[in-house]
Amino acid sequence: MYDKKKTLVKTAFEQAEKELKKENASKNYLAGYLSTHFEGLFGSAKTDKMFERYYTDLVQKNQDRFIDEITLDQLSKYVGYKDYEDFCKNFTFTKKINDSTTLKFSIDDEEQSLKGTNFNFTLLNSPVFNLQEFLTKQSNLGIIGAILCGGLFVGNKMYKADERSPEIVNNENKLGLLAETKQCMYWNGKQYIPEDCNQPKDDLIAIDPKKIANFKKITKPDTISSVRGIWYSKYQNEVEFFTADGINPENGKSLNPLTERILDKYTNKE
Repeated sequence: MYDKKKTLVKTAFEQAEKELKKENASKNYLAGYLSTHFEGLFGSAKTDKMFERYYTDLVQKNQDRFIDEITLDQLSKYVGYKDYEDFCKNFTFTKKINDSTTLKFSIDDEEQSLKGTNFNFTLLNSPVFNLQEFLTKQSNLGIIGAILCGGLFVGNKMYKADERSPEIVNNENKLGLLAETKQCMYWNGKQYIPEDCNQPKDDLIAIDPKKIANFKKITKPDTISSVRGIWYSKYQNEVEFFTADGINPENGKSLNPLTERILDKYTNKE
């Protein structure tokens, strides 16, 4: 079971690094981002130290570590799935072989050994086919040999089959530009969303990667446990909380650092 947890945690940290656009970011830096980011997205989150422990044990030490169901669901939603169950059933990764061929891998049962694992491959814009059928019909021994050895050589890096690291197929001619190429964004009531500037939206503004990554509205103020890194605005006796400094997108009011007095007065804690 922990192999899937390992993949999930690793994927979340990789996603955080992409959002921050900070290559080779430290483990504790990414863990801090995830903690703050999840607080804004879900209203509650584990501490940065806990996210760091997840990564240390599961990814670096390859050891099992307990993660509660709520956090597993949060991590799964963050990387694009409905919940942890959906992640376990549908997690796939793709590998581009050349300009015309992209393989999509799914593994049916993580408990199976590599020898007995049932690999499914999907060619871009083609049906899924099974490894055994693929082996009997294909003559490209270079690719087959790599797969039989438990990995796939792409560019100058060997990807092992049991790593299952997600790779986005970057084929602009067939798949279009990805989110990071979008030059505008809009506020959806909780966070800023990247958008194509040509879309007919009245509230589009120039994209700000820092706001995309860090600026979220905390929808459950009663889960705030510390004033550190939290900002607020007060307008018409309504207080709203955010995960970064700036302007409240809904009323244009400047944000202020959260204080203990405001925290105690407006978070309705029992």
